[in-house]
Amino acid sequence: MNKITLEEITQDFNSYLQRAKAGESFVIFQADQPIAKIISAKSEGALEAFDAFRAKIVAEGIDLESDEIFADVRDCIPTPEQPCW
Repeated sequence: MNKITLEEITQDFNSYLQRAKAGESFVIFQADQPIAKIISAKSEGALEAFDAFRAKIVAEGIDLESDEIFADVRDCIPTPEQPCW
């Protein structure tokens, strides 16, 4: 995301709108503090990205088994038969 100052955007607002229309996003700063964001309408949100990922997985026939994926992530309770270390 591009950083711009409040002064820059007020001087050439139409140019920044055209850039946002083309897909760019901006964070507007005033006195080194972020005050606003301009996010392109073309930007893909998190939900859309997740839906696209899910559709790709289904289309490619990939079987994701959550027990296999998270087997090494879950808390492990050590026992004499299975120490966690």
